[in-house]
Amino acid sequence: MNQGTKGQAAGSKAYAAHKSRLFMGLMLALILVLTACGAGTGTDSGKQSAATPAETPANAGAFPVTITHMKGELTLNEKPQRIAVLDVKFLDQMLAVGEKPAGSVIAGGNTDFPEYLGDQPSDVQVLGTRDEPNLEAIVALDPDLIIMTDFQEKQYESVSKIAPTLVLDFYEDWRDTLATVAKITDKQDEAEKVRTAYEEKVAGMKTKLAEKMGDETVALIRPRKEGIRVHGIEHRTGGILYQDLGLNMPELVKEIKDDTSVEISMEKVPDIGADRYFVLSDELFAAEAEAMVSNPVWKSLDAVKNNRTYDVNSTLWIAYYGPLAINLIVDQASEALLGSN
Repeated sequence: MNQGTKGQAAGSKAYAAHKSRLFMGLMLALILVLTACGAGTGTDSGKQSAATPAETPANAGAFPVTITHMKGELTLNEKPQRIAVLDVKFLDQMLAVGEKPAGSVIAGGNTDFPEYLGDQPSDVQVLGTRDEPNLEAIVALDPDLIIMTDFQEKQYESVSKIAPTLVLDFYEDWRDTLATVAKITDKQDEAEKVRTAYEEKVAGMKTKLAEKMGDETVALIRPRKEGIRVHGIEHRTGGILYQDLGLNMPELVKEIKDDTSVEISMEKVPDIGADRYFVLSDELFAAEAEAMVSNPVWKSLDAVKNNRTYDVNSTLWIAYYGPLAINLIVDQASEALLGSN
């Protein structure tokens, strides 16, 4: 081969090598761009595209979450699948956001879940009562999370050995409890809808009640063995009536400052001075309620004479405090007051 031919061959090889390097460079750049795009969509190792979000795990990005509670902090690395609750209000809260615990206690004195929940908890296992949780039943349930309140402080040490345990304030506002339940179950949107619907409902009722009631006052009382209990605004149901629904308090109720209620004798009932009364009663104090309404002192009240007293179930009104129960309290209170003379 002559010198010119050798030069042409060398030039052709150099050009081919240059083209190959250029092609490989372009391919590498394309791969880097595609990889960066895949990482930006939050897909699983580039195997999914942004066009298929339904295939992304439902709780992706929601966990881990850290819950602050009365015993410190608890971090959940994933959504709990088997939750045990030791207060019926937590059952109510979970059902309100479309979830269901694996097991729940029932209210003391009952043998089943609250009637107002219908058949929703039909497959929820009973774990004893709020007063006496059944530790053997909780162990058998094999929960991955337990939710309780400081009401069961004596059981905490035993319960917390079974599974990670959250201890919430027994008197905590139901909206705060709902926010915690929403974090645990990854149902923040559903919880916000529940809260917003409630706020809109009570705002509408508050206006109607103000128009109907004017300056009339309302008292919430419960006959008990110890006397007649009068609930104030610091009581959770009192807060629903006097804050959420804007009902007026009689003077005696206004004076309940540092407690949720006061107890008075039958002879002092006229001192309440309310224009209307909600009377709490249940099987536990049925005899005391009957004795009160049969008493001449009670019969002498203008509210009684004018049919402005309303019997309500104390179990529903003061025992559950989940959004489902609280909505029923609002409905019953409004119906009684707006539908009466």
